[in-house]
Amino acid sequence: MHIDPPRDPPVDARWVGFRRLTPVGEALRRFLEVGGFGPVGVEEVPWDESYGRVLASDVISDVDVPGFHRAAMDGYAVRAEDTFGATPETPRKLRVVGRVAVGERPNFSIKPGEAAELATGSALPEGANAVLRVEYAKPVGGYILVYQAVPPWRDVNRAGCDVRRGEVALRRGRVLRAQDVGMLALIGRRSVQVYRRPRVGVLAVGSELVDAFTPVEVGTVVDVDRPMIELLIRDCGGLPVDYGIVGDDASEVSRRLGEALESCDMAVSTGGVSVGKADLVVDALRTLGARIVVHGVASRPGSPVALSILNGKPIISLPGPPAATLIAFHLFARPVIRHLAGVRTEVWPCVRARLSARVPSKLGYRDYVRVRLVVRDGVVLAEPLRVTGSGILSTMTEAHGFIEVPEDREGLEEGEEVQVHLFSPHEPIGVA
Repeated sequence: MHIDPPRDPPVDARWVGFRRLTPVGEALRRFLEVGGFGPVGVEEVPWDESYGRVLASDVISDVDVPGFHRAAMDGYAVRAEDTFGATPETPRKLRVVGRVAVGERPNFSIKPGEAAELATGSALPEGANAVLRVEYAKPVGGYILVYQAVPPWRDVNRAGCDVRRGEVALRRGRVLRAQDVGMLALIGRRSVQVYRRPRVGVLAVGSELVDAFTPVEVGTVVDVDRPMIELLIRDCGGLPVDYGIVGDDASEVSRRLGEALESCDMAVSTGGVSVGKADLVVDALRTLGARIVVHGVASRPGSPVALSILNGKPIISLPGPPAATLIAFHLFARPVIRHLAGVRTEVWPCVRARLSARVPSKLGYRDYVRVRLVVRDGVVLAEPLRVTGSGILSTMTEAHGFIEVPEDREGLEEGEEVQVHLFSPHEPIGVA
């Protein structure tokens, strides 16, 4: 999934060192069209390990569900025609010939003038074609008085009403949810074909970077991008493969990226993708012989992004500042990983809210503004946290999501209704 209006307005945004900044929507469309990325393979998995996976083929049921006619209400199994004409003033009388408990197979049939007591879920005896609800019957000795007529199949879950034998129960391309896995159990499907999870190599670039929990000295920075990106890759349905930190050495970056692409389906790097002296990822990509489809996008934050292809495999080069990295990942890496994982279309979780303050913007750029959601007097408000400051991670931890300011707007006004793209579907919203 990508966040993208139907058409990008023409822009000619420029940034020092970039010949042209490509509009966000155009950049992703071009990359997906050039790459033609699709599922990386198919594998068979047990039904109870299929949650969150993407079906690679239709699941066709071999059985009817339910496999028998069963009562949808407590009452009596009857022949519908035996109840015709019954009213409170002129009840019909039926002889009770038995009782069927839930999970029990009936060992008798219903003949004209007969009925059998049932509970919800009980199997209907042969000969019965309707359920008379208990409130419309009065037991009298071994009989019941019927006070209402019922049509055939009233309050009966007929065999196959849930799923029919030979019917497609789950279609290819579906991301399996809990209820879908339940359906697999219901129809007795022990395993399913799913698309293989794409392996994604992850590399951080920068001589200043150190791993988490390493003593930080003046001039060094803890690499938070790599662990965050690896978690997001898992969330997208991929399998991250850690290729560590590489210093400011173009030949070593090239070598490490080459290693990643030999054993992985895709590579994601962070840092070193701008146009300064230490921004050497693009040089490394050229050394590898990669086709650079896009370098630089008209986005704030996250302009320094490179989208490349080598031997048919995508390479997403993200900026180094954490907030820019995360937003650029959602815009570019996530949709590509989802394509490789077999997801056809996806809807980003969003909520509608009203801006609590004006948000300024710059023409020619698509701004992604971090916001916090609060409910005040029954109204969902989006409180802008920051437009600039892409290295400030706390603005991401405090944010529930982000809003877009289109390239042709100089800002959004206080009170304006906006769509908030949530970082996850489980964002806790506070009440002010």
